[in-house]
Amino acid sequence: MRTILIFAALLFAGASTAMAQEGINGDAAATYQWVHSNAGPGQCGCFGLNGGGISASWNVRGPWSVVADFSSQVATGAPTVGSSLTLTSALGGARFELPRLRRTWIHGAHRVQPFAQVLVGASHAGGGAAGFGDATIRFAARAGGGIDVPVSRRFSVRGQVDYFATTFANATNDHQNNLLIGAGIVYHWSFAK
Repeated sequence: MRTILIFAALLFAGASTAMAQEGINGDAAATYQWVHSNAGPGQCGCFGLNGGGISASWNVRGPWSVVADFSSQVATGAPTVGSSLTLTSALGGARFELPRLRRTWIHGAHRVQPFAQVLVGASHAGGGAAGFGDATIRFAARAGGGIDVPVSRRFSVRGQVDYFATTFANATNDHQNNLLIGAGIVYHWSFAK
């Protein structure tokens, strides 16, 4: 956990230095999220969780941004485990904006913006389905990407897909492979130097 905090501090320190040299810009997003989770290893034991998240990014240099993400998903009466589960995570990391997609019907600032990101941090599981992991905070990571489709100068619609790994105790291998699918609204902000 200490390594994660040191990494985050260095990342934000670098962002502050870069922002002092250039204008400040980034985005804030609110998304609906669905997580396909596996309760235990071996047999699937899979079920879905519904929830949402908020995230913010600060552009540090060129296509690179620092990202902070907070999300929570809930499954009530998960069919394979017969109980509830709440999964809450606080993650930070980096995002890389890929070259904008060029289409004849989308011009200038309204071109689609794809991105890739890697986030690490902590996650909390609670509820009966958490079992051994109930009320514990464990390492979590997400890796994936998405696209922002502009609808105006400041707003976009976002779609994203992330591999979402958690490490809650499960009496076998203490590892869960989850899939997060999200969609939401993004506000792009900027301040000139």
